[in-house]
Amino acid sequence: MRVNLDKKASIPRKGPSPKTGLGRFVLKLRQRKIITTLAAFIGGGWLLLEFVHWLLIDHYHLPETLLDITFLTTLCALLSTLTWRWFREGERKARKIKPEYILIPVLIASALLFDVRLFLRMGKGDREAHAVAAPQWLNSIAVMPFADLSRANDQDYFCEGMAEDIRTKLTRLSSRLKVIARYAMRQYKTSQKSVREIARELGVETILEGSVQKEGDRIRVNAQLINARDESHIWADLYDRKVASVFDVQDEISLAIVKSLEIKLAPGAEASLGAGRPRSVEAYEYFLKGQYIINSAYAISGLDRDFERSLEMYKKSFEVEPDYALAYVGLGWAYEYKYSFTRTPEIHELALEYAKKSYDLDPNLSETNSAGGYYFFNRNALDRSFDCYRLALGLNPNRIEILHAIALSYSRLGLYPQAIKFYRRLLDLSPGYLFAQGNLATIYLYSGDQENAADLIRKVMTASPDNPVYILDEAEILLWRNKPTEAKIILERAAKIGRQARSPFTFSYLRAALAALNGDRDLALAESRSPDVYALLGMKDESIQALKDISRKIPAINNYYYLDLLHNPFLDKLRDDPRFREIVAAQKKVYDGLVKKYGDL
Repeated sequence: MRVNLDKKASIPRKGPSPKTGLGRFVLKLRQRKIITTLAAFIGGGWLLLEFVHWLLIDHYHLPETLLDITFLTTLCALLSTLTWRWFREGERKARKIKPEYILIPVLIASALLFDVRLFLRMGKGDREAHAVAAPQWLNSIAVMPFADLSRANDQDYFCEGMAEDIRTKLTRLSSRLKVIARYAMRQYKTSQKSVREIARELGVETILEGSVQKEGDRIRVNAQLINARDESHIWADLYDRKVASVFDVQDEISLAIVKSLEIKLAPGAEASLGAGRPRSVEAYEYFLKGQYIINSAYAISGLDRDFERSLEMYKKSFEVEPDYALAYVGLGWAYEYKYSFTRTPEIHELALEYAKKSYDLDPNLSETNSAGGYYFFNRNALDRSFDCYRLALGLNPNRIEILHAIALSYSRLGLYPQAIKFYRRLLDLSPGYLFAQGNLATIYLYSGDQENAADLIRKVMTASPDNPVYILDEAEILLWRNKPTEAKIILERAAKIGRQARSPFTFSYLRAALAALNGDRDLALAESRSPDVYALLGMKDESIQALKDISRKIPAINNYYYLDLLHNPFLDKLRDDPRFREIVAAQKKVYDGLVKKYGDL
């Protein structure tokens, strides 16, 4: 029997050839295993991307850029395989030109090029979020606390108010002039350091020194602008006026400074100097006294008697001038300070009430728009809130109260990179501002940057070791870093100074986390039944249910945002649970939506 060696004759025919062009094309795809290859890559690629996303990124916190690299590499492998199969599987005769030998290397080289670029940029987004988002300064100035030369030496509040109002007016005149805020200047009030030393510490090129002598209805203001490099005088002047002319004096000094520094005024800046000015100097003085007590006493002590003294001054100011919008801004922030100490909802409501009142009285000021934005934010009217913030920034982009309100709002939405940007910008204008540093430390923590959080809270606690606002933040950072022994010492010190009475929920939560880390189940559950505590105790079902209950709340009051879930070490035992992954994925969608809608300030 003869064997037929003709290859063409040996290929069995499975039926008639397709008559249409589409049919013939589909037949070629089948013969060259294109469809099989596509199915294999779609299934395998999906599994690979899920592995990278859930294990490497969500569990081990590797950068999300890794997902882009994986997708690009998989796509390159797919296209290269399809190219090979199309040309090689369909080959029936010798070819002089073989496109696959050109196309496949080009695909691989292109993928490698883009992968390398993505790899080099890996983590750049996080670094950019921590960068200072400030304009390019044309010049910089620190306005020193004005000296009180009055005979009775009882005009400290007036001197501080004079210096602060000049700072505010300078920020209105030019957004390109860096003006150091009052919080950074307190330490230099009695300092013996030279102008050059102070300027170097604050990072400024000029210093304004001044003095005020107030006797009866007369004031004498002496001001001099100094070049910090050689301590030479750039400009100086003496103003001898009636107290009623104090606002004119502030305007003249501010304009003289900007002119001396040869900085171009912002459009409409000079006209803005009178914005928010009260009609009564008496109301202004009471406002200054109230603000002075809050900033120099209550913000440091947290004592009710200091707050009540301040409140009395604000009330007298409103008796004289009931529609004094900027005084209501100050009173709102005073109550916000009190809320940070007490965490009493009623106090927070009062803060919001006065913020809204200031906005209603004058919605055209940067300060009142900042207050209004904060009010609307806390009422979950986010669109209106961020409209106010945009207007406030347009009117005065370097006013730290505005930056602070925006940073607080971003942090309470879980948009930590945006909050970090504004806190860093704020601290550029107010170095050493403890309130901002303490908040920034916790935001670093929730963003997964434990090292920066620990460094910053250490600086805060060194400056104010028993400050009731931050002592529990330090304990939380230590617990996140798995240092229960050190955290226990902090919590014991907090109990001794009565911190647990001021923030009972936070104190109980931290005590519960400490007990759970030490394996004391009964004590942990007696103190708190939060998702974190359940997870630390290995109670997955209870923790998942608690997280689901919280995730149903509106974003503005949710304490378990996407980045918190991503970085919280207390939840590590849940990371392999599909239910937890679903919660994280849902919060990721919320996070992305918020960034898209509100992350552009």
